[in-house]
Amino acid sequence: MLQTFLASFSVLFYVLATGTLLNRLFHADGINFKKVMLLAGTAVVAHLLFVTIGIFTPNGQDFSLINVVSLVCLVISTSVSISAFKNPAPFLLSVVYGFSAFVQLCTLFFPKHVVVQHFFSNLPLTGHITLSLLAYCVLIIATLYAIQFNYINKKLKNKDLSIVSCNFPPLMQVEKQLFQLLGIGTILLSAALLTGFIYLDNMFSKTIAHKTILSLIAWLIYVTLVVGHRLRGWRGRTAVASTIAGAIVLTLAYFGSRFVREIILGRF
Repeated sequence: MLQTFLASFSVLFYVLATGTLLNRLFHADGINFKKVMLLAGTAVVAHLLFVTIGIFTPNGQDFSLINVVSLVCLVISTSVSISAFKNPAPFLLSVVYGFSAFVQLCTLFFPKHVVVQHFFSNLPLTGHITLSLLAYCVLIIATLYAIQFNYINKKLKNKDLSIVSCNFPPLMQVEKQLFQLLGIGTILLSAALLTGFIYLDNMFSKTIAHKTILSLIAWLIYVTLVVGHRLRGWRGRTAVASTIAGAIVLTLAYFGSRFVREIILGRF
């Protein structure tokens, strides 16, 4: 009952924050960021309580798919909100808050199946999972920056200067932040894979071999992009397409099989 209330409460305030952003996204007077941050902060606090209650059960940790996706959204929403105090990005914020509202709404309708495991009794496994989730969150935020970069770039190429006076950050600033995030995310993903190969014995077992292979493919995409940017100056469409491709492959690696098994087939 408490989880239902917290999920509903976070949905409401995420939607209010998203609506406030979109209502004045192209308004000449700009956006009231204090109001947005107050609404979003309330949503994030409710979201945090929801995730805490859902994952940390008396019998162990419940890392079922819907809880993990909700946790990822929480980390992304919190990170982007904190970043917005220094570099406001209304387009990015509206996407993040809108998607977080959608995910929290989904938690109200998906059946609650508890998948309890004692991760914290195994420190190497805990470290691997933590690095994997952090890498995914950072690289998904990078993907959002890539989409924002592509949108601003297209507007400028079409000589649509409306975005200059409509709260969008400078193109070069977005590009710089994109590659900073890609660098950090790639390092975290490398560390996650390394700890997996060192401490886990089943990286290529039948049950998770596809996850390992897809993760390695995503890692190759990101490493190639980061190195290509450093050595050959890759940017623009190449960077955007590669970032999105890496995110799709990594999402399939992390959640693809679990979505089919837990959501479609109802097997846990």
